[in-house]
Amino acid sequence: MQLDTRFSFFAAAIVSLILLAAPTTSSAASEEKLVDMTFPFSEESIYWPTDKPFTPTVVFKGITDGGWWYASNQYAASEHGGTHVDAPIHFHEHGRTIGQVPLQEWIGPAVKIDVTGKSLANRDYQLSVEDLLAWEKKHGPIPQGAWVIMYSGIDDRFYPNRKEVLGTDKTGMDAVAELHFPGFSPEAVDFLLANRAITGIAVDTPSIDPGSSKDFKAHRALCKAQKLALENIANLDKIPESGAMLYVIPMFIQNGTGAPARVFAKLP
Repeated sequence: MQLDTRFSFFAAAIVSLILLAAPTTSSAASEEKLVDMTFPFSEESIYWPTDKPFTPTVVFKGITDGGWWYASNQYAASEHGGTHVDAPIHFHEHGRTIGQVPLQEWIGPAVKIDVTGKSLANRDYQLSVEDLLAWEKKHGPIPQGAWVIMYSGIDDRFYPNRKEVLGTDKTGMDAVAELHFPGFSPEAVDFLLANRAITGIAVDTPSIDPGSSKDFKAHRALCKAQKLALENIANLDKIPESGAMLYVIPMFIQNGTGAPARVFAKLP
């Protein structure tokens, strides 16, 4: 009986070691629930027509004189372009810079407002209060700390085609008058700021204000309220209207008015 007990204990220990050594699928399962929502930065990245675009330069790529491999690049770009964020100082004199926004503020529930049909029918469409209330009627109140995302479908279909995304392929000040793409209405932003405890708003176009805007009321109101903006978000067709968690990881530019960002969503 004593031998049987010892053998049982020994067998159980061996089984435990085998299970510990066996590969686990938990990491793979976690990866399957993550959606990358970032457009890659390259010479094709879409920037505001008056901004400096992303310009990469190869510094060295090859075998060194010492006989080992070495590769290094450098780049130059404006803060606002590609998948990027706006800090409150972007449109408010006393707003916080990128470096002053705590990391936890960049994370929140993803509320996706699908207005693809309206946006593709009207390139100047503005997300309305009615659109927000329709989402809440279907999914319940917008959760505290949420990223409220306008899904226009423009970037999914056309990025990085400048003509199709911006409404013009020109650059410089002459291009600004020809910009046409959807964005948030000032009324929708005011409603969210007054009635919902959001983290920020996001859009799959180059600006939270529509391209036709001349006064940037959405930016001005949002930044004055010290809230955050995310622009040119990718792959919105791959996340649900409700239930995902959005992670926005901006480059830590201490005095930045904005920054390129790596953005991903964790699905429910």
